[in-house]
Amino acid sequence: MSPHLGDLVSALADGQLAPRETERALAHVARCPLCAAELEHARSARRRLSQAAEVAPAPDLTARLLALSESIPSTQGDPLRAREHDDTWAVPDAWRTTLTGDVTAAASRRRRHRVALVGAAGAGVIGCTLFALGQAPVVSPEASRAAALTTLSGAATTGSTPASVGDLSASGLVAPGALPDGYLLSAVQVDGDVAQIDLTGPDGSVVVREQPGRLAEDATDRLSVGDGREVVVLSRDPWHVAWQDGDVVVEVTTDAPEDVLVEVVAAFPGHDYDAGVLPRLSRGWSTVTGAFTLP
Repeated sequence: MSPHLGDLVSALADGQLAPRETERALAHVARCPLCAAELEHARSARRRLSQAAEVAPAPDLTARLLALSESIPSTQGDPLRAREHDDTWAVPDAWRTTLTGDVTAAASRRRRHRVALVGAAGAGVIGCTLFALGQAPVVSPEASRAAALTTLSGAATTGSTPASVGDLSASGLVAPGALPDGYLLSAVQVDGDVAQIDLTGPDGSVVVREQPGRLAEDATDRLSVGDGREVVVLSRDPWHVAWQDGDVVVEVTTDAPEDVLVEVVAAFPGHDYDAGVLPRLSRGWSTVTGAFTLP
């Protein structure tokens, strides 16, 4: 059985697991307080839904809706739909054949002018394109206890083959520094722009996820981890926090105590996101060159 049930809690509460899986899940719940509490919350929510009464519409709802539709003015004579200009076709003066002046010289001047305009416009389009591509996507991690338990349920165990974090920097991600005492790196998985680092130790599992982007700023629950740094708290039992580290959003999910969480966060540099023009152009250029080099 994995460290936690994760999504299996919902299936267990609904009675959708096979008898053998149900027996194993209940045995895990008997010794795991986190999954036991999550199962109780799921069962409590289902009991409340089953006791909820149907909401009957007001008797005069239909009459009010019909009266509202009759109060809407007719579209006939709407000035916004009236044609206020003459859209008949006329040959522009610029297209009419000229019979005076040096036609060849005038055409040459026009060609040079057009080339200059096209060159300036092309440079502007390229700059605007790179600036637009350099806007990092907004990352909104799921803030729920069930999501945190699901993440921990997929963490690698101590029996996994040890991996290296050397590929993280090459992928544009952030490599951690010193790990908490007693914790070892059990697995590193890099799938495109998303990386997952699994740590195992005496106080519980730790899962670190990284992906390029800007962390959504709508979260209000924050935790100070020292040196003036703050992380966004998405769940406290188990811990699930996120923060901005340069161009990368880092998430840490763990069922270890808070002091272990603080040490894991401190292992990352914690740089701020730079939204200036030059960094955005640089990120846009990296995006374009990366697309060209893909197989």
